[in-house]
Amino acid sequence: DALPFADAAFDRVVSSLVFHHLDRPTKLAALREIRRVLAAGGEFHLADWGRAANPLMRAAFLPVQLLDGFATTTDNVRGYLPAFMREAGFDEVAETGRFATACGTLALYRAVRP
Repeated sequence: DALPFADAAFDRVVSSLVFHHLDRPTKLAALREIRRVLAAGGEFHLADWGRAANPLMRAAFLPVQLLDGFATTTDNVRGYLPAFMREAGFDEVAETGRFATACGTLALYRAVRP
C-alpha cells in the first residue's frame, strides 16, 4: 500500500525490525515506497536481522525464524537487504554496523535517494 505522504516529503526515513516480517515482494514494494517519500539526497536507515556474523549467531537466529517464518526471514539471513535497496533505486547503500545479540546478528544499513 502507498504511504499517505507526498513524493519527496521527508529527508530521513528510519525502519527498525520490520523488514524480516515482510515477504520478498513486500520488502521490494516497501523500499520503493520509502524511496518515493524521500527527498533527493534523503537517507534511509534500516536496522534489522542480517547475515549471521558466525555459526553461533546463525544458530541463535533459528528461533526467530521458527517464530516469524522462514519465508520472510531467509532473505535477511542471506544478506540480501542491501541488494534489494539498490534494486529499489537507492544509491550509496552501506552496512554501517552490526551487533551480535542473543537472537542473532542485527545489521544497520544506510542508503541515499539519488
